[in-house]
Amino acid sequence: MDTTTQEIIVVDNASTDGSSEYIRNTFPEVIWVQNDTNRGYAKAVNQGVHLSQGDFLFLLNNDVKLIDNTTDKLLDFLIKNPEAVAVAPLLYYPDGRIQISCRRFPTPSALLLEFLGINKIGPFRRWKLPEEEHLHSGIVLQPMASALMVKRLCWDTVGPLDEQFPIFFNDVDWCYRLYKNTRYKIYLYPEAKAIHHEGVSVKDLGYKKNIEFYKGMIRFYYKHFW
Repeated sequence: MDTTTQEIIVVDNASTDGSSEYIRNTFPEVIWVQNDTNRGYAKAVNQGVHLSQGDFLFLLNNDVKLIDNTTDKLLDFLIKNPEAVAVAPLLYYPDGRIQISCRRFPTPSALLLEFLGINKIGPFRRWKLPEEEHLHSGIVLQPMASALMVKRLCWDTVGPLDEQFPIFFNDVDWCYRLYKNTRYKIYLYPEAKAIHHEGVSVKDLGYKKNIEFYKGMIRFYYKHFW
């Protein structure tokens, strides 16, 4: 991608590892936002998007490594496929395994099938898409927002991430609102690849990680189904 046509915005949620000073000194072209506390992923993303000016937004976690021109491939896909308003790359673990990064929405039936290890009963299917479905480009309901490129028009229509989901389920909620309130479609494009060091950003939470996960799930159900 031509560096004259892009902007890089980093929102730092009160890091203490020296990365702030290093990046600002080494890459002065980066737009840096320094938060004095960890405000959560949703708030940080919304801050960055608010400052951005481009027609395409690339949400990217700090534990994701792009490989083989990922950004160019995602952008090219959105340009060539007007029915697609958001697209995610295929994610891999550092050891080369495919990461199950795309899901259906966590309805009670989907979660029950997931718990029982059953792929399908009647019209109901499991929450997480199996690996074979990740290898084919197509429409998906809810990819991780760890690496997700979105058209500005789509973002402005659906709205920002709900900051009531500071860590988990903000991407689930956003995708659910997209499909509920618009005719837009999200795609997975396996030709674009990235390595995701899943969990690195929240490893310091310890047992609180599970608590925050279930809090997010309950909040999601309360918002959309109760």
